[in-house]
Amino acid sequence: MSNIEYEVKRQRKTLTTKEFYDRFSNFEVVQGYCRGCSRYNTNYSCSPLDIDIQNYIESYDYIDIVITQLFFNKEDYQAIYSPDELNDILNNTFFIEKKKTVDILLDEEKKYVKSECITGPCNYCRSDCKKEYDECIHPEIRRYSLASLGIDSAKILKDLFNIDLILIEGKLPKYLNNVSSILYSK
Repeated sequence: MSNIEYEVKRQRKTLTTKEFYDRFSNFEVVQGYCRGCSRYNTNYSCSPLDIDIQNYIESYDYIDIVITQLFFNKEDYQAIYSPDELNDILNNTFFIEKKKTVDILLDEEKKYVKSECITGPCNYCRSDCKKEYDECIHPEIRRYSLASLGIDSAKILKDLFNIDLILIEGKLPKYLNNVSSILYSK
């Protein structure tokens, strides 16, 4: 498959963790989506989590929310792709840009007295690590996902960045979004 050209736009907003939690926590709704995921209850960074989520988030002072948005050319998002071709496109665009954002945020963790990225789900071990291990064997590198914390990414996109969430649903949308973040105290 030929390479698809795309444009990347990154945006960032800072909130206090209390405001973030109060505005974007929608645990029951988001967990409904999580329960439909093949990774549900198989990975220590995915739902269900065995932590006090509000306390975890609010134990930090601030959160920076980083949106990575990929825009595709009209002829590319209007084309028809096989499932394998679509996966190839995502692997060569979206997941490359997501990794760049994750790497930036992991590097930023070093700047703060206390910090942790929310960039999951974790991919350091097996995807079904809960079957293999009684607890996470790499808690120092595990990063939760916003969904596992009950955070509504669609609401973040709309309320903070005026971006509508477009799902893939078997075809390449005109744009893709990744919502990552870093919790920190100065």
